[in-house]
Amino acid sequence: MSGASAKNPASRLRSILGVIRQPDLYQMVVRIYFPILFPLTFLIVLGALNLDRALGWTMIVHPPFNYVVAAVLFVAGALLWLYTYAALVFGGDGSPSPAIRRTQRLVTWGIYARCRNPSIHGKLLGVLSVGFLINSPSFTFILVPLLLTGSLIEKVWRQEPVLAEVFGEEYQAYRQRVPLFLPRIFVPREELEGPLSHGRSKPDDSDRPIVPTGVG
Repeated sequence: MSGASAKNPASRLRSILGVIRQPDLYQMVVRIYFPILFPLTFLIVLGALNLDRALGWTMIVHPPFNYVVAAVLFVAGALLWLYTYAALVFGGDGSPSPAIRRTQRLVTWGIYARCRNPSIHGKLLGVLSVGFLINSPSFTFILVPLLLTGSLIEKVWRQEPVLAEVFGEEYQAYRQRVPLFLPRIFVPREELEGPLSHGRSKPDDSDRPIVPTGVG
């Protein structure tokens, strides 16, 4: 796959549609999102609305424009979330969640050549959409930054030591080269394309859609 096709929006759309068909994605939603993340979000929303009342804050954007902003943020976040997870499924030969199926290859190219945790950007847009949906200043400008900080700390403290243990020097070199969260603007072309875009995938990958992005 050439670098041009790797940047083709149609190729990205095929990647997203491909990951939607993967059962691992739905296992993650059922086992993690429904019992943990969705109820937690509901409790945070209640806390934010109470904090708004206590501080005398009213709204961010006048209705119905807040619903438009929420919808745009949600769609953009969902597409980015699915795109980054497609990289883990097809490029890393695993699943979005180690609890479901750990990635077998460290994927360091494509969107993951820009930052080590691009899926957080998608989740951030999704959470911000909730803030605009409920029109809560405290949720959007206080609780969301706190949640983002906590998520990044969890990545560094819990997840990255595991990745360093599993992938060794390969991950150490990747961590030194690529930032944790803020994306690099200028990335060498060979880092963006990666081995899959040059056809250097494993023999048993012949029946799997090739995704020109991703990391482990």
